[in-house]
Amino acid sequence: MRPPAMLPRLASMLALVPLALSICNDRRSECGHWAKDDHCVSNPDFMKRMCPRSCGVCEHDCGDKNETCVGWALAGECESNPDFMLRNCPTTCGICTPECKDTMPECAGWAHLGECTKNPEFTSRKCPVSCGVCTPKCKDTNSSCSAWAGAGECEGNPSFMFVTCPAACDVCSGHPGDCDDVSNSTDCSTWAGRGECIENPNFMARECSKACGLCTTVCTDHHESCGGWAKDKECETNKEFMNKECPQSCGICNALEKDEL
Repeated sequence: MRPPAMLPRLASMLALVPLALSICNDRRSECGHWAKDDHCVSNPDFMKRMCPRSCGVCEHDCGDKNETCVGWALAGECESNPDFMLRNCPTTCGICTPECKDTMPECAGWAHLGECTKNPEFTSRKCPVSCGVCTPKCKDTNSSCSAWAGAGECEGNPSFMFVTCPAACDVCSGHPGDCDDVSNSTDCSTWAGRGECIENPNFMARECSKACGLCTTVCTDHHESCGGWAKDKECETNKEFMNKECPQSCGICNALEKDEL
């Protein structure tokens, strides 16, 4: 059944509500349909990882619940004990992504002076945005996005859906999951200021994702091999690279979530 005409009202309401500290997202637009067809029960290993929101593994506002999560993850528990770990350590296991911001006013200056390279342990935690630890990603900002996308709302109500559910609608420009303006940033800003994000959403979402507000700066690993590297103690022996490229596996995202940065 097509969602009622409440979506425009939701859009105005959501504009007044700040994003949750940590975002739980389904990774496929089909998740809502799969969950209704009982795939969470019939295919739990796949569904818990690909559709954690639809299967109730994590709520939209989610985070690690135990101080030992990073240690457990380094011991391989996310893979060997997923039932427990995905519910209790969703950030460390990679299904929740904390929003990210610098915590010191000097961060931009330090980054310009090369401190991200010279002093990676301190700057990666205090200046995760300026040092490139956290990057803009294409993230949904409502827990119902998968269901709405499965019901055809990406095509039927793009002005709302592309901004609220860019991942579920697969409209962000750049590499999969990443988010940036493809067209000239000055052009994008001008077009966005003229209201083109609403009037021409199909073009603007793909060409000007950042200008149209589809991007969320979050903390997450940037390589599929991060978990293995972390288990090999690369977080300790290769801090400059690992803190920037594998912040989730090295515990930086966990610390950010707990306001320890």
